Amino acid sequence: MKAVHLQVEYLTEPLGLGNARPRFYWNVQGGIRQTAYKIVCRRDGETVWDSGKVESSWMTHIQYEGRELKSRDIVE
Repeated sequence: MKAVHLQVEYLTEPLGLGNARPRFYWNVQGGIRQTAYKIVCRRDGETVWDSGKVESSWMTHIQYEGRELKSRDIVE
């Protein structure tokens, strides 16, 4: 299974958001049904949020719950 069409606040590869708690969106390639997800966000190699395994088929409006993001933070 592969996540495709990754977006943050409806943007693909945004340069800036203006939102300290953005939302994530994605689709699953090949029409496969998702049963769980895990999101890991890193800033300068340090994990700022790891959702852990979440049993859910949701792929939209997944709220970032990590440390508050600041201006000019680059998170991958």
